[in-house]
Amino acid sequence: MNRRNFLRYMGAAAGAAAVTGLVRRRADAAPFGTFPADAGAVQLPEGKRARRVLEIFLYGGISQWETLYFVPEYGRAGSMHPGTQYYAFESQNAEALSACGFVGNELGHAFGRDANGATVHLGPFAQQLWNRPDVLERMRLIVQRHELAPHEAAVPLALTGRPVGQPTGAGLGSHVQRHFLDNDRGSNRAAPYSYVFATGGISSDNVSAAADTGMHPGAARPLLIKVDNAQLLGDLLARGTVGERRAAHDALTQIYVDQYENRLRWKGGDRVRSARLDDLAVAAETAGRADAIATVLDRDLFKARPGQACGRDVETNIPLMSLEAARHLLTLPGEAARYVCVSDVGLYEASGGGGYDTHSLNATDTATNFDNLLRCLLGIINGPGERDPRKLDLDDTLIILNTEFGRTPEPQEEGSDGRNHHPYGYTTAFIGGPIRKGQAGVFGAIGEDGKATHWVSPSENRIAALLAMGIWPFAPEAFAVSDVIQAGSERDAATRALDHYLGIKL
Repeated sequence: MNRRNFLRYMGAAAGAAAVTGLVRRRADAAPFGTFPADAGAVQLPEGKRARRVLEIFLYGGISQWETLYFVPEYGRAGSMHPGTQYYAFESQNAEALSACGFVGNELGHAFGRDANGATVHLGPFAQQLWNRPDVLERMRLIVQRHELAPHEAAVPLALTGRPVGQPTGAGLGSHVQRHFLDNDRGSNRAAPYSYVFATGGISSDNVSAAADTGMHPGAARPLLIKVDNAQLLGDLLARGTVGERRAAHDALTQIYVDQYENRLRWKGGDRVRSARLDDLAVAAETAGRADAIATVLDRDLFKARPGQACGRDVETNIPLMSLEAARHLLTLPGEAARYVCVSDVGLYEASGGGGYDTHSLNATDTATNFDNLLRCLLGIINGPGERDPRKLDLDDTLIILNTEFGRTPEPQEEGSDGRNHHPYGYTTAFIGGPIRKGQAGVFGAIGEDGKATHWVSPSENRIAALLAMGIWPFAPEAFAVSDVIQAGSERDAATRALDHYLGIKL
C-alpha cells in the first residue's frame, strides 16, 4: 500500500465512522466538562439533567411571525408598522391555513409575556403545538440576535456558537461526545455518543459545522450522515473492498500507525503531541469496529418514507426519516446516543434552499414544512400517560428548535410574497429536560419593528444546552465568560444561561 492510497483510505474511514477511540489527555487532568469544585451551586442535580438532546435545525431561517413569535397587535392596520410581521401576507397566510386544514377563528395561541410586556402567541402555522399542552408547559421561547445575514456565516454561528473560521468552533455534539468519551474510558462501547443527520447545504452553507470538532481531538467528532445518501454509509461499514482480508488489512494498518507514532518519541519517552496522528489512530481503531457500528445503524434505519402535509405528497420525507432514526438511536437499549442533530430541510425545498429560506412563497412553504416537522416530532414524544420506551420522554430529553436567523417583518421587496434574512430578532425554543412545569415562558422581546429589544446570543444557547446535561461549558475547547452577555465570571455566566434558556433561577 503506498502512502497516498493509505491516507485516502483512512480519510474515508474517518469521514464514515470516526466515532470512538482514544482521547489523549494528561493522566491528572479532569475529564472534559467536569464542574470545578467551586461551581457546585450551579450544577443541576442528576435527576434534573437531560440525559439526551435532540436538536432540530430549522435550516434556512424560519419566519417567526407565523410560527413561534406572533403578537396579534403588531403590524395590524392602524398600528405603528402596518402591514408587517404576520400581516405582511395576510391573504396568502389564509390560503396556506386552508390548505393545511387548520380550522377556527383564532390566529394564535397565547403562550407568555415577553420582556416588553406583550403577549406572545404561537402562530397559526404552529397549530400542532396548540393541541399538546404537555409539551407547551415544558417549553421556553428565547429571543436571539446577531449581525450575520449570509447563511454561510450564520449557520456555523448558530450550530457552534462561534463565527466561521474560529479554531474553537465545535458543534454541540462534539462537546457531548468528548465529555462522555472522557468519562467512559475503558468501556467496550462501539456506537457514537453523537450523530449529525444532514442533507443539503453541507458545503455551501456550512451545515456540516454541526459535526465540527474545533480544538477537540478527532475522536470527539459526531458521526455525520447524509440521510438522503445513507446507503453509502452502509456500504462503507460493510467494508467490501477488503472482504476476507479484513483482519490482515487492519493489522497492517496498525503497523503503519505504530511505526509513525514511534517516530514521534524521543529516546523511548512520551510521544509528542500530534492532533493529526490522534485522528488517524481513531480512524484506524474505528474501522476495526465497523461490524459493531453496523448493528446500531441498521440499513432499514434510513429506509425511504413518504410524507404528506398541507395537500403536498412526497415519496421521501427527509425530516420524518431523520426523526425516526434519531428516536431509535436516542432510545437504543445499551448504547443509546446522547445527542442527535437533525437538519430539517422541509417536506420539500423552499425557494432559497433548505426548508425555510422563503425568499418567495413564504406562507405556503413555511406552513407546509413547519406543519410536517411538528407532526413528525410530536409523533415520537410520549403523550400524557404514555410510557412507550421507544419514544422520547420529556423528563429526560431536551429538545432544541434552532435556526440561523428569522425572516424580515416586511416583504423582501415591493410586490414580493417572500421574506429576506433577518438575524436582528428571531426565536429559538428549548423543550423538556430540566424545564419543568412553571418554568415555561418567553425570554427576551422583539419590538413591532421586528428588532430584538432584549436578547441573548447563539453562544449562550450552546452553553445552556451543555449545562442542561451537566457538562461544564467553560474550557479552552469550548466557551468563555465573554460569550454570555454582561456576565462577570464563569459562575455568573452559568447562572444567566440557566435562567434565560431553562427558566432555572439560582
